[in-house]
Amino acid sequence: MIWTARAARAARPGDPTGLVNADGPLRAPADEQPPGPLAAGGRVAAVFDLDGTILASNLVESYVWTRLATLPRRGRPLELLSLVCDAPRYVLAEHRGRAEFVHCFLRRYRGTHEDTLRALVREAVGNALLHRVRPEAVRRIRAHRSAGHRTVLVTGSLDLLVEPLRPLFDDIVACRMTSREGIMTGQISSTPVVGDIRGSWVREYCAGHGLDVTRSYAYADSSSDRALLESVGHPCAVNPDRRLRRHASERRWPVAHWGVHTTTRWEALAVAASLPHRHHITTPGGDATDNDKGTP
Repeated sequence: MIWTARAARAARPGDPTGLVNADGPLRAPADEQPPGPLAAGGRVAAVFDLDGTILASNLVESYVWTRLATLPRRGRPLELLSLVCDAPRYVLAEHRGRAEFVHCFLRRYRGTHEDTLRALVREAVGNALLHRVRPEAVRRIRAHRSAGHRTVLVTGSLDLLVEPLRPLFDDIVACRMTSREGIMTGQISSTPVVGDIRGSWVREYCAGHGLDVTRSYAYADSSSDRALLESVGHPCAVNPDRRLRRHASERRWPVAHWGVHTTTRWEALAVAASLPHRHHITTPGGDATDNDKGTP
């Protein structure tokens, strides 16, 4: 289905839906080098992208988790149809820039009760997210922490949705949505740290925290994250798209292939859809509905 496409990322050449190899890494060419051991010591940052790097998921899939966790079965086809109808608009926004897509797509949360979303993340949605975390990524993050490095997550996702990952990181930089009387407005409060601005952001972050950017690490999967990877002394392409793989090969960057044992997209969606509790929910247009009768 179109809603499972990698609309949250620029399409990979030859794979516009993102469904090819969506639940596992591509086979590593013989000339690629995996990331090496870490040097212990302070004043080092380890910056991780989320979607496609730590998480075998994307912005669209995360949104679907929140909807399936609350909608009765009879309401789910209409939600998916709404995503399909809006897909051309999101593709155009992505072409204008990654930040434009993030702004555009996150408007779907307009009218959502903030407390409801927090409760969902504590329950089925948080479980779905953790089912899609790549075990190799967790091991690498923990290795950086053991080495005394400052671990940082940078994502265009909503801050509420990534709370289950907070124990892994010293800092999380995510989108924060404004709200009025507890109702989310659909507008994020600042420019999302995505795309080309990630490079300058990392340099400013390291300078502000007394970290040496030339000794620091970054991990990302998309060619849109080249600026992030080029800003540090130790870049690593993770499950890279074709353009990033080619660039990594030219620069002789290490390449990691993570996700062999990650739960599939469909298993994670089943977890999200299994929430038995009742929640006050909203439609994409912000009209509230009530799931008090439960799932038929």
